[in-house]
Amino acid sequence: MTRILIIDDDADLVQILTIALQNAGYDVVSAGDPKAGLETCRASKPDMILLDYHMPGNTGAHLFETLRRNSATAKTPILFMSAIATGDQILSEVADPTVSRFLPKPVHMAQLLHTIAEMLSAAAAKK
Repeated sequence: MTRILIIDDDADLVQILTIALQNAGYDVVSAGDPKAGLETCRASKPDMILLDYHMPGNTGAHLFETLRRNSATAKTPILFMSAIATGDQILSEVADPTVSRFLPKPVHMAQLLHTIAEMLSAAAAKK
């Protein structure tokens, strides 16, 4: 089963996303902050990561850089989400060609599920 890690400090959103993704057939794990996200990522080895851009203590961009430096997660698809930043802002700050997707919050479930399927398919094609 495909495992998705959600890293977001909005517990209500994490719960909604978890239910929707589980109903779509995904195995879901989550973390509420970047530090816990990194630990959960190491322990669960997700196939994809949904990453909030703005979180207390650290940004999604910093966590992204850490994940990309780790050989185990260097090629894991990462989908940024944010209610504050735009896709252009995120992509310019991160400046990494492996980030190809961003979804604004509030997230529309149909769009999220479609984007996840596309990103996982593209990642599988590169293996």
